[in-house]
Amino acid sequence: MANERILVVDDEEDIRDITRLLLENAGHGVMAVGDGASALVALGEQAFDLVIIDMLMPEMDGVELINELHRRYPEQKILAMSGGGHAPKESYLQIARMCGVQALLAKPFNQGQLVRAVEAALSAGPGRAG
Repeated sequence: MANERILVVDDEEDIRDITRLLLENAGHGVMAVGDGASALVALGEQAFDLVIIDMLMPEMDGVELINELHRRYPEQKILAMSGGGHAPKESYLQIARMCGVQALLAKPFNQGQLVRAVEAALSAGPGRAG
C-alpha cells in the first residue's frame, strides 16, 4: 500500500519530521501538523486516507481530536500513537482503542513498526482497533 495521503498530528517537531520521512520513504504522501486545530484545517482542505494522531498534545489532545474527527468525518481512518507521558503508554492507547481508532502504535517505533501499523489501519474497516 503506497501513495496514500497521510496526515501526521504531533506536537513534537522531531517526531513529526521522523514520522514524515519514514512514511515518505515507504512511498506515502505526507502532511505533518503540530496540533489538533491545524489538523482540522488540513482535513477541511483535502482528504487523507489516514490520520496519525499523538494522544498527548496541548490544547486539543488526541482523544478530543479523535472524537471531533468521528463527528465530522465518520469514515476517516485513524492511527493513534503514544509514548505515554506521565502514565504508561498502554493506558493512552487503551483509551484510543475505546474511542474507535483503526490501529495503535507505541512510541518509540521503527520504520517497520510504523509501516505495519499504517498498513493495518488502512486495511481495517470502520470500528475499533484489534
